[in-house]
Amino acid sequence: MNPQLYFIIGGAAFVVFLLVALDLTRMIRKQGGVWDEAAAAAEQEDAPLMEVGNVDDRGEEGFAPARRTPDGKLTKLDLPRKPEIFDHILTHNDWDGIISGALLKHFSPLARVEITTVRGVQWALKNLAKNPDKPHRLFITDVGISSDSLANIEDALIDLQKAGVKIYWYDHHPWSNLSIETAERDCEDLIVDPHYQNAADLVFERIVGTDDPYAGQLMRLIRNRLQPDEEEWGKKWRLLILSTQSAPSPGDLVDLINKLAGDKELSVADKFKIKRMEEEENIYKKFAEGKHREETTQSGMRFLVVDLRVFREEYDEEGNLKRKFARHNPPASIGYDIVNYHNPDFYIMVLKNDRLSIRGGRERKFKVDALKDVRSIKGNPCRIAGHSYAAGVYLTVGMASKLKYIFNWSLPREVEDFIEEVKTRL
Repeated sequence: MNPQLYFIIGGAAFVVFLLVALDLTRMIRKQGGVWDEAAAAAEQEDAPLMEVGNVDDRGEEGFAPARRTPDGKLTKLDLPRKPEIFDHILTHNDWDGIISGALLKHFSPLARVEITTVRGVQWALKNLAKNPDKPHRLFITDVGISSDSLANIEDALIDLQKAGVKIYWYDHHPWSNLSIETAERDCEDLIVDPHYQNAADLVFERIVGTDDPYAGQLMRLIRNRLQPDEEEWGKKWRLLILSTQSAPSPGDLVDLINKLAGDKELSVADKFKIKRMEEEENIYKKFAEGKHREETTQSGMRFLVVDLRVFREEYDEEGNLKRKFARHNPPASIGYDIVNYHNPDFYIMVLKNDRLSIRGGRERKFKVDALKDVRSIKGNPCRIAGHSYAAGVYLTVGMASKLKYIFNWSLPREVEDFIEEVKTRL
């Protein structure tokens, strides 16, 4: 037999051996009760499309509402805006977190901005608590508290509060009663209200004030309700936000928030990003408006399954392959285009074999709450985390599906099982 053939067969066998060994390790750790693959993936998530804001195994949900004015708005806090007050802003890395951070930076131009995730907030607070140069005020927005990190967060909040730091925490993800009671003891102001679509709404009404013209413009940007004379301004910032999110780094996101807060002049690099993202957005808009798998739940809700796993390729006019993208991060605007063109009751985006994003449509018939008690499907652990109308779904994909995907790009059996679960429950 040809020695090269021996080499190829041996290499393939070694790869299969490694995959099996890794899967056996995962199974042993899961059986031992020390590891949940789906939960671990959710805790480490930093992709904005997954919409993970809180991964707590909540139990009984709680609320921490604030007093309202007669017209239903939150009572605005009368906070001083003085340059000698050292503020620190801790915000999430998605659209809501970016706008929330920009609103707070607009309110306090000298504040230091820090980007975090659900998993990272405990370490950010711990580092602040250890830092001798502590802020006077700490604003936290668009991140919740996961059960695994509650003890670390409580310790950090106690240390910060004892050091004189006033903590203001605003979130629209559901928290457990225990998490709320724990944070309330050390926060100067805490609002947890899942009825709000964005944490930015809380910041806008509670801190900045609805009478601030530029803050109102930022809110119209996130709500997609810009006035005609704001369209060009909004397009510029929207594309820059999408571009920065597609290849995120904390430094780039902080720089973006600082510029957006003051409506600052864009750099040559920023303008290049905007131009590239405009091209990317057109490609994904065309994809979003294409044909996608359509399903119906037992109650009659219509939903789409949008497969975003496949490599994206671009061809020239003669049909020759021009560019191939082995990895790609779809812009957040793809969801808007799907709803705007197809108008489903909800839709599922398959980002990876084990990571899905499930989102409601325009009419708000769908709520993730109907799936919140799903912990496993056919014995495979499953984790759903995020908002009432948009959430990330983490599945545990078995070895058979992983091997099958090498030569067959159809959806894994575990994804199909989840789709059937959705159809049955809704």
